[in-house]
Amino acid sequence: MKYKNLIPVLFVLLACCILPVTAADSSITVEGQLGVTNVVIDPGVFMYGDSGTVKVSVTNTGTTPVAIARAKLYSSELDVEGDENYGSVGSIGPGNSLDFTFTITADAPDGIYYPLFYLDLRDASSLRYRVPVKVENSGLSLSVTDQPDAFTSGKKEDVTIMVGNPRENTVNGVVITPETNGYETTETSHFIGILAPDQAAEATFSVTPYTEDAMEFTVHYRNGMNDHEITTSVPVVFGIDRKQAEAVLNNIQVKPEGDHYIITGDVTNAGLEDAKSVVVTTASPATPVDPYRSYVIGALEPDDFASFEATFSVESGTKEITLVTSYKDKDGNRYSDEIGVPLSSAAIPDNSRPVANDDLPLVWIVIVIICAAVVAGVIYYSWKKK
Repeated sequence: MKYKNLIPVLFVLLACCILPVTAADSSITVEGQLGVTNVVIDPGVFMYGDSGTVKVSVTNTGTTPVAIARAKLYSSELDVEGDENYGSVGSIGPGNSLDFTFTITADAPDGIYYPLFYLDLRDASSLRYRVPVKVENSGLSLSVTDQPDAFTSGKKEDVTIMVGNPRENTVNGVVITPETNGYETTETSHFIGILAPDQAAEATFSVTPYTEDAMEFTVHYRNGMNDHEITTSVPVVFGIDRKQAEAVLNNIQVKPEGDHYIITGDVTNAGLEDAKSVVVTTASPATPVDPYRSYVIGALEPDDFASFEATFSVESGTKEITLVTSYKDKDGNRYSDEIGVPLSSAAIPDNSRPVANDDLPLVWIVIVIICAAVVAGVIYYSWKKK
């Protein structure tokens, strides 16, 4: 009878030993159903002070639902927000996935950090996963790849800016903007858009400086949802452009023609760019007169030349006049060169009194004398023959 009373007690003890083992097996099985299947970090690499997101995808690969109590992202180096959204999650059904998105701010020095993703299950088990987050503070590179040898006040020139992305992640919204301080630009900005890692792009601006203040170009871009910018300066020093057109006059001759002068010569383009709308004329103290007040040559290519002819008048006693050559560049900017031409080699006509009708030139006097001698000879020969 004593042993019969012990049988129920043995069943109770056996049940107490089996139940904990069954619960432990159930916990292991449930935990093994869950796994982190994807992690998306935006931006891919943070800059100091950037804010971004970490999205962790968890998938239930089992055949039974898994109840989740809460989800958190722990970090002692980065500022994490968004934990309050996952205080009560619910369940993940078989074959389903659930995304957990957290906002982080990279307020830490350059380096790689590993925030801990923690998923607390209702059966007292949990899922842990380390998320690598990179912080690297270098921005885009900015350089000037082309500019004139020297700037000229009021002359349009081309300046080419190149922007490159040395970072490990793609940046977007890249825009180059000139800061108009003492100069004008044809383009107000140049949109590049996306720059992948180790990729570069160029933008050319037509600029017209008026002062020797440095030109500034700023690149605006986004790393994820964070705005950044970088600026470069282009020094402006006025001088002579070694490539621009250059008008050179030679073979100049001046001769009088009645009450005015005729000046002739050749004009040559000694520069490396085309000279357009080339015009030759005279200036004070000369007064341009018809028929060639101004002589229009047109366009002259580099090393090309053309002849010209201009007419002018001067007051008596003038010893030198000014010869002016003007031309334009491809953008319509006008340039002019002046040289002095002495009149010592030309006979200066006397414009102070009109030429009398009975004043015969010397050549006509000689012709009259010869004709008279011939007539006299004929008459004498005829008289002697009689």
